[in-house]
Amino acid sequence: MALNKLTFNVNTAGLGTPLASADHKSGLVYYNNTLPSGFSTSDRIKQIFSISEAEALGIVEGTAAHAVEWYHINEFFQKQPSGELWIGYFAVPSGTPTFTDVATLQSTALGELRQIGVYFISSAFATAQVTALQAVVTTLQNEYKYTSVLYGGDISGISNLSTLVDLTGLTAPQVSVCIGQDGAGKGKALFTSKGYSITDLGAKLGAVAAAKVNESISWLERFNMVTDGTEFDTAAFANGDSYTSLSSGLVNAIDTKGYLFLYKESGFTGTYNNDSYTSVSVTNDLSTIENNRTIDKAKRLLRFYVLPKLGSPLRVNTDGTLRTDTISTFKALAEKGLLQMESDGEVSASEVTINAAQNVVSTSKLELSVKIVPVGVAREIVINIGFTPKL
Repeated sequence: MALNKLTFNVNTAGLGTPLASADHKSGLVYYNNTLPSGFSTSDRIKQIFSISEAEALGIVEGTAAHAVEWYHINEFFQKQPSGELWIGYFAVPSGTPTFTDVATLQSTALGELRQIGVYFISSAFATAQVTALQAVVTTLQNEYKYTSVLYGGDISGISNLSTLVDLTGLTAPQVSVCIGQDGAGKGKALFTSKGYSITDLGAKLGAVAAAKVNESISWLERFNMVTDGTEFDTAAFANGDSYTSLSSGLVNAIDTKGYLFLYKESGFTGTYNNDSYTSVSVTNDLSTIENNRTIDKAKRLLRFYVLPKLGSPLRVNTDGTLRTDTISTFKALAEKGLLQMESDGEVSASEVTINAAQNVVSTSKLELSVKIVPVGVAREIVINIGFTPKL
């Protein structure tokens, strides 16, 4: 016989370590018939992790064909140095763009891109482009490849920004339109030399990639858009108008129409994002980028933890109702990712309920109800102040 002893068997799965976040994974879609040296007609998509990797692929600052792309990519990594960026170069469409290349990029990245920037300046900006992008995103959503799109189009021909179309009348809750631009640095120089909108697409995409899913990129203390000390310090619009040249009334009108742009705040050094709108009515729950990113992350996590149970047995009681242990199993799986989001401060609360009386024997369908309380955003702060004779 062996001597008496005490043995420890260590359980290495008890902490339930969360999945590594992929919230920073992003993409950029360009339409350019002149491909950089590292791309070809049979190899249009590349994954990079730094501006130097982009340069190694032939996307170089100052080159006639790729200066704008370099600028966007550089600004992306200025805002999200730890980012992962997938770049796609596609042929300029002969007619109205369908933007199916967005789906090609997302599928090549195995559906992992949480946000995708799209830059198209071959024709003037039109809401039909926003609608076409939403159609692609909707298809991707149905394939569980959830993403948000930031769009940079050409508004250089719009001399009066009051004529911009109201985006809140559209139904494109996963598409945001970026019309901000640098007004005195590299972006301004590119706009002057090219004659079309450069936009702040790269910087905006980088800010979204750096934000937690619940965070608005309009958070002042978190998202000062100035890079390299000077870029974006002078805020402008993508038609060349400087921010300071517009009346406050016109700026507010553009904001009300749901566009994303850059603005200055009195008493503060820096340049900031006006908001995080998507192209849909403000009464829609998905009218902001952060609400989309939050619900998309929740859906991804729910699918990850619950999908393995697809096709599994559903034990029921003698009266056909779901057994308590069956409900508990599915409820615990569904809650796993949601509780992690709560712990990370990405949602305020969540609840999973399963109706025991549903007829799973006849339907072979189990329904779960998930409710999420999002994290609020301080879009307006009201301070009531006044004199009093005593305290």
